[in-house]
Amino acid sequence: MNVWLTDGRSEQFGDPSGNLKEFNFEDGEHFTSLSLFPNQEGKRLGAIKFKTSHSREFYAAMINFTLQPEVPVDVASGICMGIKGRSGLDIDRLGFIFINTVKSAQLINVVYPTISKVIPKVAVGEIKSMFYQNNTSETQEFTIETSKKITQISSWSVKGKTESTFSLEVSAGIPLLVREESRYELNIGVEGTYASETSEEKTELSTCPVKVPAGKTVDVRIALGRATVDLPFTGIIKITCYNGSVLECKTSGIYKGVAYSDEKIVVNESNKMLGAA
Repeated sequence: MNVWLTDGRSEQFGDPSGNLKEFNFEDGEHFTSLSLFPNQEGKRLGAIKFKTSHSREFYAAMINFTLQPEVPVDVASGICMGIKGRSGLDIDRLGFIFINTVKSAQLINVVYPTISKVIPKVAVGEIKSMFYQNNTSETQEFTIETSKKITQISSWSVKGKTESTFSLEVSAGIPLLVREESRYELNIGVEGTYASETSEEKTELSTCPVKVPAGKTVDVRIALGRATVDLPFTGIIKITCYNGSVLECKTSGIYKGVAYSDEKIVVNESNKMLGAA
């Protein structure tokens, strides 16, 4: 039996013989039941059978050998961390290492290693534009008000889709879109606590005072930048079990989100009066 783990390690138990049976776990898939069968003498592994959270089954057994009754294995959370065994030509012993039933899971110590090198592709959309004309001999003051509904989206997808195995709480800063003079860049916001997939809809309200000198026309344009963010991240998965045990392991994944910049206000002043020839 050959076993491959998600971290790249592998192990072989016994020598290959007979027909090959293979099972590849999908992202987020875990055990829901597992049984091992001793051979007739009770000295070797005779068969293995399991079911998964994706409603799939696997069964492999020694050919032309009588088996003893199956021995159910407590799979706890269903998340297998490794396998132990002893073998020569045959498999003499085999055991699975599972995480106990999970009480909570957190993604912590999140770092975006490439964020400083990313040049975001920003789509700038105009929210509002106004023309103000002052044909008097004194400066006039106006206030322009804007309202824009936006939806900020964030998701952290962990390698192996851990977030689909159980509810994952994320403690991290969200990448924000920031306008610096003539360019945009990504900065990390204040750390907060989020679900692994989060969406926040809000309405951005703002007011902008406008001064129009005597005999002048002022053109005011207000725009908002929007960027799709796709960043690799590293972090630590902290799993707390109902028996009080805590497991921490390094992980990595991809952050995806939609970020918005602050409003950009452009004011152009001219001598041309509206309606003038």
